[in-house]
Amino acid sequence: MGPDDSTTDDIVAEAALQLWSAAQTDFDPFEVASADWPETAVPVRDVDIAVDTHLEVEDVRASLERLDGVKVVLGREAGTCSVLRVIPEDAPL
Repeated sequence: MGPDDSTTDDIVAEAALQLWSAAQTDFDPFEVASADWPETAVPVRDVDIAVDTHLEVEDVRASLERLDGVKVVLGREAGTCSVLRVIPEDAPL
């Protein structure tokens, strides 16, 4: 991990949280305790995060891989990496 990777990870993590939260239509992640979040959530694609952050998709994917299991839960389908869930600050890992 290079010196710029942590900055990129911070940017991608923040964008993933904001976009994922905005994508949820059945609940507001900022208003509902994480323990009460539904199992199914609206995913956010890597390309959407790339557009939002003005980063290259490859850089976003690399960052998401580093954040998987730490800040986000990823899903992969047909070459696309999607944030299925964010991991809340209060969740034990």
